[in-house]
Amino acid sequence: MASRSTRKTPAVTRQRKDSANRDETVAEVSTLVTDGLLKSDKLRELIHQTVTNAIETKLESLIDRLDTQEARLFELEQQLEHKEQEIRYLAGQVQGACGNLAEQKTVLNDLEQYSRRTNVRISGIAETPEEKTDETVRKLLDEKLGITIAEEAIDRSHRVGKPGQDGRGHRAILVKFASTRTKVAVMKARRQLKGTSVVIREDLTAENMKLLNRTRRHEKVKSCWTIDGRIIAMVTDTNGIERKVNIRRHRDIDHL
Repeated sequence: MASRSTRKTPAVTRQRKDSANRDETVAEVSTLVTDGLLKSDKLRELIHQTVTNAIETKLESLIDRLDTQEARLFELEQQLEHKEQEIRYLAGQVQGACGNLAEQKTVLNDLEQYSRRTNVRISGIAETPEEKTDETVRKLLDEKLGITIAEEAIDRSHRVGKPGQDGRGHRAILVKFASTRTKVAVMKARRQLKGTSVVIREDLTAENMKLLNRTRRHEKVKSCWTIDGRIIAMVTDTNGIERKVNIRRHRDIDHL
């Protein structure tokens, strides 16, 4: 069987040459048009203006966004400054309220202590069943202090606290005298009880007891005592000089 011929026909060859010529012509025309356009001042101006307008439009958009952000930032800064002013104001109010509260507590403590101005606490006296504390107190004052008082000199008396607070299982006796004069006389004469198991103290408020105990523990305090509920401390300064200091608040101890 004879093989098929692979030789191209003249028609196909012409078609390919025509196509190649058309491509070359298009390329040449395109080059001419491009060169001509680029040499045109109007076209260059048009391109420059178009690009410039596009850039300016974009810049304006960015500037608008930046202005918006700056305005928002300024607003936030104003709000922050306002809040800081509110915080400073409230802090001042709180500090003032705390100061007023502390002062009010001091006043209330002073009033409570004043209400106890005729009171004393006597510890170290054996507690017996069915005892009458008024008679027990009068007997102590008469026999140990040399002070004789009438029955009506004692407004009332009774045991207070928990058993064992004096180390021997006896509760203290709280005595309310009818007059400050009697109470003062007893406090002056109590030194005669030194060396015995009996101790007479002023009836201090819970706050004043805390102040007294803290005062005693201070390294600069040589001794301390109370007069009419007021705490007096004998303080030794760094130069060795002794001085008396009234203690009314905890900050008075801090400033010793």
